[in-house]
Amino acid sequence: MNWIKENYFITLFLGLSVVFLTTFVISNTISTEQQHQIKIEHGDSLWELANKFAVDEPKEVWIKNVMVMNNLQTAHIRAGETLIIPEIRDNFHFDHGTEIASDSN
Repeated sequence: MNWIKENYFITLFLGLSVVFLTTFVISNTISTEQQHQIKIEHGDSLWELANKFAVDEPKEVWIKNVMVMNNLQTAHIRAGETLIIPEIRDNFHFDHGTEIASDSN
C-alpha cells in the first residue's frame, strides 16, 4: 500500500493505460457497418442487387436494410439514382472441392 502512495504517478499511468486499452479494444470490436454507394443502372431492381450483394443474409433482410438506409417508402428504384448499400463482402472460399492424388485417371 505504501508503494502505491509513494509511486502514485506509476499507478496513475497504469490505470490510464488500462482505461485507454479497454476503450480501444471495445471501439474496434463494435462493428460499424461500412456503407458503399452504387449508381442504379437501367433494369436494376432491389431484388437483383440483393442477388449480387447480399452474401451473408437473406435477400429480404438486405432489401429492407437498403430501404431503411435510403429512406425509401417503396422498393421501386430508378436508373440514375445513387443508393447507399451495406458493406460489400466478397464471397471467397478456399475449398472449391477436394481432389485426391492418385495414380489412376
